[in-house]
Amino acid sequence: MSAKLLLVDFENVQQVDLSRLDDDFHVIVFVGASQKSVPIELVKILQRLGDRVAWQKVEGNGSNALDFFIACHLGRMLERTPQAQCIVLSKDKGFDPLLRHLSENCLKCKRIGSLRELDPKAASTEEPCYARVVEILGKSGKKARPRKRKTLSAHIASIFQKKIDQRNIDRIIDILLEAKMISESNKVIVYHF
Repeated sequence: MSAKLLLVDFENVQQVDLSRLDDDFHVIVFVGASQKSVPIELVKILQRLGDRVAWQKVEGNGSNALDFFIACHLGRMLERTPQAQCIVLSKDKGFDPLLRHLSENCLKCKRIGSLRELDPKAASTEEPCYARVVEILGKSGKKARPRKRKTLSAHIASIFQKKIDQRNIDRIIDILLEAKMISESNKVIVYHF
């Protein structure tokens, strides 16, 4: 097993751009019992990783069932390989107390809400496209702001007259999330400005 492990909470994060991962990463994608399909684009990307990717279908429904599977797997991994770097990809902040406890015990663990957080070029609120989006959204009435990620993505594209690619649109959304200008709960965008 690699020294880096990414545990993906696929119930919580479906947009998974694995192009940001270096070759040292192994990936385990945890899929909930009620999830019946996975986008073919994601499957094609994951197939390129070969034996560095595994799927874990969580059997049975229940509050936080998938989270418990991730926590269990994380603990087992760290018991076998305490020097491993483990990253949970989830927007669920419920993982944070556990990961903080593990980190305080000299284990390398953290939660990220987006793979962009692994980008060596950290997201910056100084980027001009980001500033323009904040300016436009700030002028919009609170009820006029997009409430879904897909709608926000389309709105950002229209701000730049569709002359901006999806990768940069996603980066702007991630900067908004990291800067705590917005948050996402139950697939609904909440604005904090």
